[in-house]
Amino acid sequence: MAKKHHATVILLWLLLAMGCAPAPTYVALPAPRAETPAINPPFSVRQKNWLSPANEGSCVHASLSTMLHWQNKFELAKWWRSKYSGGEWTDQLRRRLDAAQIPYAFTERANLQLLDDAHAYRRGALLWWKPSHCCNFVGWAKGTDGKIYACILDNNKTERYEFVERSEFHRQWAAYGGFALTTLYDPPSPPVFRSYKAVEDEWKW
Repeated sequence: MAKKHHATVILLWLLLAMGCAPAPTYVALPAPRAETPAINPPFSVRQKNWLSPANEGSCVHASLSTMLHWQNKFELAKWWRSKYSGGEWTDQLRRRLDAAQIPYAFTERANLQLLDDAHAYRRGALLWWKPSHCCNFVGWAKGTDGKIYACILDNNKTERYEFVERSEFHRQWAAYGGFALTTLYDPPSPPVFRSYKAVEDEWKW
């Protein structure tokens, strides 16, 4: 019985010692700088321009494909490419999107609010940019000079972004026709980061 009693006392002391361990406290870590651009598709899903059977470029369909890839609609993008290629124009593009029941918002008047929303909701947009060409708008970026720049992904040069100061971009975009369109699917989540760390309390005797 003495041995059993001795073992019980030791167990109680161990439990008490465990109960005396300080509870960890946590401190918040600063959030990292927001990803720039806000719509940043990996190189592997940036659709390059391709030639149709009629030897026409497919820049609109390439831009739409990149946007659908970014919005996690890979099968839809694959289906669209298998069905459409070559030149495209505003009304026909919208008819085809309507027929496929793809939700979208658009402007034909260079309305910057649509691009502001495309940036805020991280969906991106396709737009008429450069003569007879379509590119992806992938968000606004603040330069080291404090100015805001439009960030453009050209399907003819998918390895890098192009930056144009906002007011100059707006002027040129309007001159190219002022059309932009964004599909309304969910974008991927922002990059994950560690938001806190545990700090052990020091014993105070």
